[in-house]
Amino acid sequence: MARALIKNRLWPALNYEPHEAQQVIHASRARHRVNAAGRRAGKSQVGGHELTPQAFRAFANKQMLEDMGIRQEYWIVGPNYTDAEKEFRVFWNDCRRLKMPLDKPGSYNDPRAGNMALSLWEGRFLVQAKSAAHPESLVGEGLHGAVMAEAAKMKESVWVKYVRPTLADFDGFTIWNSTPEGRNWFHALWKMGQDPHRPDWESWRNPSWVNPYVYPLGASDDGIAFLRSLMQKHEPVTAGALLEAGVDPEIAALLQDLTDATFDQEIACKWTEYAGRVYKDWDEELHVRDFEIHRSWPIYVCADYGWTNPNVALFLQLDPFDNVYVLGEYYQVERTEQEFANDVLGHPYLGPLARRATRLYGDPEDPGASVVLADTWKVRNMGGTGGLIKDRINQIRKYLKVPNAHLPWDHPERVPKLQVRRGYCPNLEREMDLYRYPELTSETKEAPENPLKKDDHCPEALSRFFAGYYGKPYRAQKTRSRKARVVR
Repeated sequence: MARALIKNRLWPALNYEPHEAQQVIHASRARHRVNAAGRRAGKSQVGGHELTPQAFRAFANKQMLEDMGIRQEYWIVGPNYTDAEKEFRVFWNDCRRLKMPLDKPGSYNDPRAGNMALSLWEGRFLVQAKSAAHPESLVGEGLHGAVMAEAAKMKESVWVKYVRPTLADFDGFTIWNSTPEGRNWFHALWKMGQDPHRPDWESWRNPSWVNPYVYPLGASDDGIAFLRSLMQKHEPVTAGALLEAGVDPEIAALLQDLTDATFDQEIACKWTEYAGRVYKDWDEELHVRDFEIHRSWPIYVCADYGWTNPNVALFLQLDPFDNVYVLGEYYQVERTEQEFANDVLGHPYLGPLARRATRLYGDPEDPGASVVLADTWKVRNMGGTGGLIKDRINQIRKYLKVPNAHLPWDHPERVPKLQVRRGYCPNLEREMDLYRYPELTSETKEAPENPLKKDDHCPEALSRFFAGYYGKPYRAQKTRSRKARVVR
């Protein structure tokens, strides 16, 4: 609370009025804050201004820092010096506006030479701009914090080898500001910020139009989709269409000038898809959710078997309206069928789910493994889990679709029929992203029908459930009353 009060008093003195998305980031108390944001969303302002309250903190603790022989040091790390310069310039201007007495020598602002440092309070507070292109510069004493500018363009080793270890001495914080660059390591950090089991991380996705100072009329995903539908039909994007869509004219111009992929990444701040993704509708922001296990709904298990490939088990619930909830996963290599079964029973989270489960939908290519699991877990071994892979894939695709597309994104009736419990199925989340078809080449006569046998273990297990539960052998059960279906 004290930090929030300091910031709220500082911002007017700096003539800084953070917009709503910036306010949320400034108010967060997470140690690591990940801001995935589109162009002109105000990323640099967040990172630069966050350092100014730290300068006052160092002034208040100056005597203690002197007695301990340490200083508060912060880095602004960018792929190049020019990337780090944006946040550094914001902080430099803050200090000049507040007439802070910069240490001389010790304070430099020469971006062309890569010499950007600001020292205060006789060297007890130091901010330096760093370039990831020169890892030899990423050495020094322990840091109290780091601002990672355009982190998605850096190598993961910059964080793991150089920055993260320097934060250990003082429990240093990080602020990550970057436009997405596909589902790379920055995306993994962003996902960590969505995990309720990692309260030290928090993350946001902010499209460019969250900034009302640049795009005063804003925009929305629904509005963008509406304009795209007009463009696909070669209809003009008129002023009336913009008003109906609620989209700022500049955003609409960018939509027409850029390719869909570029707009989605740079402006809409979406994680770009891999070419040939099998499940293109999969979106962790929509399908990965927080929900509790319902005591009265049945629990089922679906499985895929391997040795060098992992053994996989997914635990599912169905509600009275036929929505599927994935509760948890088992994912281990080099385990026999019996070890697989025993591992699950001994697991503190999966064990109780297995004891409540009533049916197993396993891979028909290894019926012996299904028998071992069914006997150990005391569940009924179901058939009908084979069939064409394209049919099983299409079953899952239907459940990934978001219904009631005409409703706002946050409407309670606009929820996909397949949901995954956040924090309990990391491999399912990962493979739903990565599972894809072979790339098309100039020699390819037609698009391949079957996906690659890679990153397919969790999707394969899930497809066994859809084939066995909804396929022809058990189609009759769909006509039973919903009440009967949910009784164990």
